[in-house]
Amino acid sequence: MSVIYMDRSSFNSLDENDIKRIYSENKMSLERYKELDDQYIGKHKMLDKVKSSNNDPNNKIINNFCKYITDAVTGYFIGEPIVYSSASEDKEFLEKITNVFEYNDEQDENAELAKKSSIHGSVFELLYMDEDSNIRFSKVPANQGILIKDAALEDGYLGFIRSLHYLDKNKQMHILMEFYTSTEVWYFKGKGEGSLQLVSVMDHYWQDVPVVEYPNNAERLGDFEGIISLNDAYNTVQSNTANLFQYNDEALLKITKLGEVTTNDIREMRQKGAVILDDGGDVSWMLKEINDTAIENYKNRLIQDMHLFSGIPNMTDASFGGNLSGVAISYKMWSMDQIVKIKERKFKKGIQRRIELITNIFALFGYTYDYRDINITFKRNAPQNDLENAQIATMLQGMLSQYSVLSRINGIENPQDEIDRIKQENEDEEVSQGVYRNLASAFELTEDELNE
Repeated sequence: MSVIYMDRSSFNSLDENDIKRIYSENKMSLERYKELDDQYIGKHKMLDKVKSSNNDPNNKIINNFCKYITDAVTGYFIGEPIVYSSASEDKEFLEKITNVFEYNDEQDENAELAKKSSIHGSVFELLYMDEDSNIRFSKVPANQGILIKDAALEDGYLGFIRSLHYLDKNKQMHILMEFYTSTEVWYFKGKGEGSLQLVSVMDHYWQDVPVVEYPNNAERLGDFEGIISLNDAYNTVQSNTANLFQYNDEALLKITKLGEVTTNDIREMRQKGAVILDDGGDVSWMLKEINDTAIENYKNRLIQDMHLFSGIPNMTDASFGGNLSGVAISYKMWSMDQIVKIKERKFKKGIQRRIELITNIFALFGYTYDYRDINITFKRNAPQNDLENAQIATMLQGMLSQYSVLSRINGIENPQDEIDRIKQENEDEEVSQGVYRNLASAFELTEDELNE
């Protein structure tokens, strides 16, 4: 729901009633998150438009630029899996972390976290132990969580409130609420908003609040929040244009000075395709004038503004076609890169905290690791000039480490795995060559043997 700040002494004195009060006070932000979710799934204001007259067309055309922006920036940011390596080359630690990540479908989890952060401006992740004592982590949307931070420390986590609403088989609303501290979990339950009661308190062993926040930016704004009004305006002009065309397609026929005619006369005119009028008479359609040039200019301006203010390039632009160089691609993606770099810094802090919490659990089983030993590398899911990248990688050999060179090549998810495979192939080749030399030596005849 939000992030609130509190001094540590006040937090330590919180009781059951205080937790319920904090939850109630922060429910006001739910409407904002609902609106943002509606924008993403295409429930725009245009769908609520009411006809001014029953005879008027009322097209409701939705052009979902909001979804386009979130999907484009999320795919560019996290479409390529994050690469992890050990700074000290501690393969055991890296393997343990990788196993936890694979068990939790970490690549999909990261993509969903990035998408929700793009929509809501922030998202949370809750870590817990399942019934088999496996480390798990799961996304908590911003509308289901309240993070309490230390007012004296920007990154100091004090507590976290998570709420879930569900209907039973009788369609009665139930609420589950959990309050996490660095040592405990308080469980609340109730039927309806005013009936929450504390039902149990349990210890946990994470040695910290088992929650990670992934803000989209410092202001916790969604990627398309700034262009919602522009999207609504575009929906309106598209719908109105469709209304104009439909109105003209269904236009009324205006006939003046038809004279005294009967129904049979009109039927005969229709059959013969001719209309007989009195002097000064006229036949015309009642059409609305359409200024097509002005309408198209207005729509194009709205499209340009949405791309400008969101920082997301228009991928359908003709200038993106052809075999562009890496420099040309980078220039066109520059504005999106600035947004993604902010995302990356925030997301990296979240991943580091996730690894730190996991390392705390490892310590309970006697494994001592430093979470800072894990390097986190992001790769852009951008259009690539593979030939150019391969040429650059070749030129960098001998100047950079093998790991750094391989990291530049598109399609290699884990450079360390590739290095290990190359090493293994070289060792196998050396063994094969050694066997061949031994066989060759075994069949070589000495000079005496040749003379015999």
